[in-house]
Amino acid sequence: MADATKTTHLKDVPWCAALINAPNTVTFVPPSHATKDGVESSSQDQLFARQLRNNEGIPHCLGFYPDPKDLPDGAASKLPFLLSSSSIIFDLRPGVNGYNGTVHGGLITALMDESMGAYLVMNDKLHRQKKADGLLPPTSKGFEDVGFVTARMDTRLIKPIRTPQIVVVTSHFVEANGRKAYFRVVVKGEKGQEYATCDGTWISFPRGKL
Repeated sequence: MADATKTTHLKDVPWCAALINAPNTVTFVPPSHATKDGVESSSQDQLFARQLRNNEGIPHCLGFYPDPKDLPDGAASKLPFLLSSSSIIFDLRPGVNGYNGTVHGGLITALMDESMGAYLVMNDKLHRQKKADGLLPPTSKGFEDVGFVTARMDTRLIKPIRTPQIVVVTSHFVEANGRKAYFRVVVKGEKGQEYATCDGTWISFPRGKL
């Protein structure tokens, strides 16, 4: 579960609360806002953790995903990718505007990139948890020895996002092929309207090589 202090504002927004409180839903603090032993990293996540994390930028965000408590049929063939999707709710303020009171197009792309990255981190944590709980074979290999970086994003900006506004960015896992993982990302508003989509490709590399 995410820290309660991180969710208070979004829980007061009815449509966000409906997503957060849906059955079998796990919430989490996005990796860029999380700390390790109470210490922020100085070498990564600075854009979202520091530059955008303010009342004029993106003061609140919260992640969530549907927990595959009982691993679905065919899950073994998709290992180590257990999550079907992962989402982040972003509270966007005028400090992220580009043209005429709307969110900068590059920032929208960054939101989708952030969502995919969060999927990979949370999927890795879930894989480790399921393995520790005996729900996966001891030989099941996760992301212990590899990291991932964005290789390609084919983005489509559908309609402008006026601020202030809350959006939810969902990354759907499509498939993995060798070192590559493919995603379909959608940015939606309160009523389900689509603001942007992306077909994203991430590529793995041995840890310590980048």
